[in-house]
Amino acid sequence: MDLVYSIFRKQAWKTQFQNEQMEEDMCFKCLAKISANNIVAWVTTFDLDDHVNINWGSHVYIADLNVPWKYHKITSNNCTVTTLEWDMYGYSLLIGDKNGAVSIWTCSTDHNLTNWVQVGSKDFRGEPIIAGTFFHLGKKLMLVNEKADNINYFEKFNYVRFTPSLRTWGGTGLPGCLVVSATGMIAALLTNDSGEPMISATNSLAVARYRISVVDISYRQNGNFLIVTSDGRPRSPIHCYEVSIKLVNEKNCTIVSQWLPSFFLTFNETVDRVISHVKFLLREGSESLVIGSNSSNGCIIETWELVKKTNPINKVFKKVITEDHPTVCWIKKSSFTVGAQLTALATPKMSISYNQSSCSQYVVAAFSNHQVCCLSRELTQQCLFELSSYCEDNIGKIGLQNSSNIQFSDLDISYLGNVFVVCDNMGNLYLFQLLSVAELNGPLTVAYATLQLEYCLVTGLDWWDLAISLRPNMLEAVCNRFSENFQKQSQVLQQKEYTTYLSIRSFLYKMMPGAQGKRSDLMHLMTLHSICNAFKNVLRVSDIMVDRDPAENISNALKEPIVDIDKILPSLGGKDFTVEPSTLQSLHQLIQWVAQLALNVVSRIPEPRDNVGYNLLNDLYAINSIRELLLMIRIWGLLRPNCLPVFIKNIDNLDVLSVTFRLLSRFVQLGGEHDEMLFDECYTLQSQVNITPLSSVAAGIHEVASPALYYQHLPLKLVFGQEPDCLRYNTSSIDTITNGKQHSDYMKDYDVIRNVYIGKCPLTVKQCNRCEGKMQLVGNTRTAAIRVWENRWARNCRCGGRWRTVKVGSQ
Repeated sequence: MDLVYSIFRKQAWKTQFQNEQMEEDMCFKCLAKISANNIVAWVTTFDLDDHVNINWGSHVYIADLNVPWKYHKITSNNCTVTTLEWDMYGYSLLIGDKNGAVSIWTCSTDHNLTNWVQVGSKDFRGEPIIAGTFFHLGKKLMLVNEKADNINYFEKFNYVRFTPSLRTWGGTGLPGCLVVSATGMIAALLTNDSGEPMISATNSLAVARYRISVVDISYRQNGNFLIVTSDGRPRSPIHCYEVSIKLVNEKNCTIVSQWLPSFFLTFNETVDRVISHVKFLLREGSESLVIGSNSSNGCIIETWELVKKTNPINKVFKKVITEDHPTVCWIKKSSFTVGAQLTALATPKMSISYNQSSCSQYVVAAFSNHQVCCLSRELTQQCLFELSSYCEDNIGKIGLQNSSNIQFSDLDISYLGNVFVVCDNMGNLYLFQLLSVAELNGPLTVAYATLQLEYCLVTGLDWWDLAISLRPNMLEAVCNRFSENFQKQSQVLQQKEYTTYLSIRSFLYKMMPGAQGKRSDLMHLMTLHSICNAFKNVLRVSDIMVDRDPAENISNALKEPIVDIDKILPSLGGKDFTVEPSTLQSLHQLIQWVAQLALNVVSRIPEPRDNVGYNLLNDLYAINSIRELLLMIRIWGLLRPNCLPVFIKNIDNLDVLSVTFRLLSRFVQLGGEHDEMLFDECYTLQSQVNITPLSSVAAGIHEVASPALYYQHLPLKLVFGQEPDCLRYNTSSIDTITNGKQHSDYMKDYDVIRNVYIGKCPLTVKQCNRCEGKMQLVGNTRTAAIRVWENRWARNCRCGGRWRTVKVGSQ
């Protein structure tokens, strides 16, 4: 377990009154939660943009763990926020406060991290909300342990029968959330996109209301919720309930709570003890609990499990009752004692395998002595990190007199379980990686890392936390094994997940020192593959009675040993390639990009190639895709010359498309072998036409997941709002297509999605959190074809990162 970085707020000037107010606010419990997209949301009383400490309250912020210094405030609340939860996909956020106000926030229609809207709210006056969760939508894909070594994804991963929490007609799950108050109230809220008030239903968790201090919620496979509560007193029982929600009609639903077996904790101490934490060992389908209690002597962490137990039958009734009747009860499994107060406790959100063994279940705890400990399911200590000396070195940054004022208040584990975030009472964040806990039997292996990447591929989970947990000497082995396994899948699955596969593979190359060129080639391949699909989708068969596909006709025509593009056109015809002029004009920037990529590939043919890793020239599929697109562009140019790409030529009568197609066709026929005549023609073309450099990434990037991370002494000390120079790495020196200042000028004002220049001084643009690629907020031409292209990248960038809106001068 290693501390990757800690991030603090800027030091603020304070008056004596504000110092006293700060000391009084130490009891405030800051919250932190990690989404499925590795976006952290946290609550703090300090406004990160307020350097004089005037705006006091509960401020909810979000930030990408890859660039935590680029934060965004969602909302501010005068009342203390006590509940913070993400939905299963990481696009909605549940916020509940001490006064009983519940609100649901989600990204706007453009899926922008800096643009959040409130889709619904409900006020339960006088009901302090202490826990909440979103409805389970019924989709669950898990690993079959017996087939973990199988190559086929369809056999390795299977869907689990998981019923949605709230079902409508046909068994489809409805979105919503469940909240629990400190008085024992449970409420179900149904969200909608129509702007109408949320549908809600309330009930009492027990027969009579009672005080609740700690609570946790998990999902059952039958669609119900399992809720465990405690009033904090050790002499009171730990209550368990099963809650079900049913839809009555379109505007009403009911919520029902049933008792489950409860149990008492047993302590031999005479000192007063308080139950401070109650957690399920897993959020889905778990029947094990982790309970933490504090006293003046320290804390005790215990694990309890729900088991079936057969009670002996009295001999008087044995003649009447012949069969055993097992009962369900809670049994204490293990305990762990520490001589410090337990301040935060977290368990994994999910397990990727059917067999929920100890390798996927562990507990992370934070204590008042600034220690963070990772425990196995049996509560044996796996690793320990001491933060006392580290806090002493950084107290000056937040204006405190000593480190005892800093207390860890909350922590949360990522979905894959490779990293976790700790939040202290000052709103500062600490990111840890669990290198030795991923398998609990040793360090993270290549096989297990590849398995997690494959799980991300088929489920859509973010792979960032796994990538930064890999050691540098593992990256290439994991990348190669992941690529080999994917190539052995069925064609249907490869076509479906090809873009995500390229994103994961390019991300791994980005982490490798000296492999930015391979990463750039993969990004070009991804764009080429997407453009190829977009161009083929605008083709329509002229005669519906003829069973033929224009795209297949192009592929068949290119199999002939013909290198002259004009000699191939008569065999295709023009009727099947007729496209509306407005559509062709809107696709002009994509046509221009394909032509520039073809020229760049031709210019690289004479260069020596590296056969290790990915190289665009070694991929005949990519070269043939370029040839297909050049052939389509040639046909469209005959129908509408305005859509042809523009070249800066030194010879007026030079047909650039024809020459480029001929050179690429000869390269394919030679199978990439050395040919001096071909090389001479490629050199000649470079002197006859200006080849615009292409690149897929910015020149200078500041991010955690980068090769610069391996050259730093951990932990990194970051500050909110300040880009760290230590994490800046430059890709221009090793980019395979661009170099030097040309690269920087090229990517500075370029739209990486629409492939157009956006000008020197755009007002606002969308920027990716991972590759820092820019995109215009609103496009110019709004035809159906270009809308489909833009919507393809509306939710995420090509690299898998999320978009955020930035203003000029704040990038």
